[in-house]
Amino acid sequence: MTLAFRDSLTGKRRAIPSSSRPVTLYVCGPTVYAGAHVGHARTYLYFDLLRRYFRDRGQAVHHVMNITDFEDKLSQRATGLGLTWRELARREERRFMRDFRRLGLLPPDATPRASEFVGEMIRYAELLTRSGRSSWDDDELYFDPDPSTDARNFPVGRTLSEHAVLEAGRPPPGEDPRARRVLLWRRQTPPAASWNGPWGRGAPGWTLECYAMARRYLGIPVDLHGGGTDLVFPHHFAENAVALTLDHRPFARRFLHTGFVTQGGRKMSKSVGNLVPLTDALDRYGASALRWYLLSPRYNARLEWEETAAARAKGEFDELRRRVRRTLAVGQGGSLHGRDLERLFHRVVRRFEDGFGIDGVIEELREWSDRIGRAQTPGFERGAGPTVRALYRRLERLVGVSLIGPAGRG
Repeated sequence: MTLAFRDSLTGKRRAIPSSSRPVTLYVCGPTVYAGAHVGHARTYLYFDLLRRYFRDRGQAVHHVMNITDFEDKLSQRATGLGLTWRELARREERRFMRDFRRLGLLPPDATPRASEFVGEMIRYAELLTRSGRSSWDDDELYFDPDPSTDARNFPVGRTLSEHAVLEAGRPPPGEDPRARRVLLWRRQTPPAASWNGPWGRGAPGWTLECYAMARRYLGIPVDLHGGGTDLVFPHHFAENAVALTLDHRPFARRFLHTGFVTQGGRKMSKSVGNLVPLTDALDRYGASALRWYLLSPRYNARLEWEETAAARAKGEFDELRRRVRRTLAVGQGGSLHGRDLERLFHRVVRRFEDGFGIDGVIEELREWSDRIGRAQTPGFERGAGPTVRALYRRLERLVGVSLIGPAGRG
């Protein structure tokens, strides 16, 4: 068993071989100041599929996903709603987890909150200040990564700048080295989230929460780290800079980043407002059809959200499900063979393993649907029923869609 894909850090094809110990997986979770949208869903779906693949192969995975429950936009929205930042964060966290379950995502082993790790974040910030590479910029304390570690981090330049999510007033990373600084502490007071620290009242920088959580739960380096492409810079660049300084090794052995969902040609974003709420999409299309649509392009390619395309995908998936169910409803035998379904399953697994080709998995299932549609008698040979049903169930567990469940269920 070997799953190989392009490592975002090195640009090289890297494998995750089978192991007697659990694979450690850290996925950057949501900032819970508003509901999730389908762009978030697409990212989490790919890591859900990785876990499903490993589960099918008998490989244990230890999966951690953080909850960012304090941040500028969260505090600002809470104030506007007349809530404390904790009240808003808990409300939106519950909402996110409800949609998470509706989408059929396997639950992480741990979902720690940033606010529970402030003490550890402060400790790591103090260690970084001892490097002699920290400095204040108004009320913000920054760490400047040592240039000698640049060769072991994401290359800063034009390509990285294209994917970067820049802070207001800060230049692209390829134009000004200051953009590569890591925020350690920001002085602030209530109603913004704040704690007493060595530098006065304030809050630690975002990057430190993921470093602290991964270090406690999984150890550095983790086997696999990922999120959307927008997290490459500054978040994952900064995480790596911290790990290279404190641990003298990268944050992760392999990085995997997924493509954006765009609308109107722009990345779907809460701040821009060009988004499709995940709750609405689940209500309209159901979990399985929504998975089918979001997973159809290459995992690292962008998907332009179009309602007509999503509706077409739903129709396509619903037809696949109807045809699959028809193959099990024929009681007198048919022209399909159980060994053909076995071959389909093995092709699906190979698609997973060869570059994480989930788009190829969707294509294999499309072709199977077409084959059923062309069959003279769309059933299996007599006696194949139990084996066929077990294979369909295994495909369901692997891909996370409902093929033989009751009609209309996601």
